Amino acid sequence: MIQPMTRRLLALLLVLCTALALAGCGEKQAASHEERVVTDTTGRAVKLPAEVKSLAIVPIPWASVVYAVDGTGARIAGMHPSAKAAYANSMLKTLSPEMENASTDFVGQDFAIHMEELGKLNPSAIIVWNYQEDEIAQLEKLNVPTIALKYGTMEDLQNGIRVIGQVLGKEERAASLVQFQQDTMAYFDGKKAALADTPKPKVLYLRDGDLKVAGGAAVNTMMIETAGGVNVAKDVQGQWTPVTMEQIAAWDPDVIILSNFAPIQPADLYEDKLAGQNWKNIAAVREGHVYKAPLGLYRWDAPSVETPLMIKWLAQKLHPAVFADYVLKDDLRAFYEKFFSYQLTDADLKEILHE
Repeated sequence: MIQPMTRRLLALLLVLCTALALAGCGEKQAASHEERVVTDTTGRAVKLPAEVKSLAIVPIPWASVVYAVDGTGARIAGMHPSAKAAYANSMLKTLSPEMENASTDFVGQDFAIHMEELGKLNPSAIIVWNYQEDEIAQLEKLNVPTIALKYGTMEDLQNGIRVIGQVLGKEERAASLVQFQQDTMAYFDGKKAALADTPKPKVLYLRDGDLKVAGGAAVNTMMIETAGGVNVAKDVQGQWTPVTMEQIAAWDPDVIILSNFAPIQPADLYEDKLAGQNWKNIAAVREGHVYKAPLGLYRWDAPSVETPLMIKWLAQKLHPAVFADYVLKDDLRAFYEKFFSYQLTDADLKEILHE
């Protein structure tokens, strides 16, 4: 039988070994390469090895962004379990089969970082949410290069893309992705006059069958408004907030967008399959204007490198006559060809657009 004192010694040894392993994340590479400094989106100066060979990525959306900036998933050593689940249903499974090998053991569903598993993974650096202050402090003490990224707005996304470009030595590619976003937003700025005297459809962005909707703080409100619509839930506080069926009936949206955060489908509303809910009298359901949001590299519901394409998709759902000057499938093909040297097939397009 192991005595209490022996148990305590073993526990101390385990903690020490984990700390030494994590410290090696930074020290092994700094020993053979010059360090450089990158400033993350919180303003922290992060010391990195000259070459970042691998990344552990805690925030769900940033794995797809890292792929887009790097043009490969080879340097993604670890990612969140939900990011791995999204990967399985996305174009990344085709574009980056190497991401299948990325570990999920180092991070929990609640974003808690398992330090011992991170030590085994031994990445060059780790990407975390900007609000994970306790974890950032712990990782810094262990000498693990830690990049904190803000997320939620298009500005946050673009700043994060630039930082990732610096981390990976892909500044020009990152700048090109940001320029793509800015050019698309400039296109929509040019459409404001055409939309000014056009009735704006009422849009409900529904996350799941529990009636969580995109509120005023959600980036989806920006998407809807840019595309020429009105978010019926714009006065609802928060990003994804539960409401009642009675409230939805009072709003009576003209268009309903279903997110990819849940498996809910248009047929669930058209056929009134959701227990305790009554969708048949809602205008969008009566008129056949319920759509599943696309899913490309990642869910188009959230800020991503494909957000400009999401807004273009939504704009043609809301105002097909105003936005008849582009063919979305052609734009999609051009985007994947330019940034990933991949020619989308008709089957790929159907999968992305849920057609």
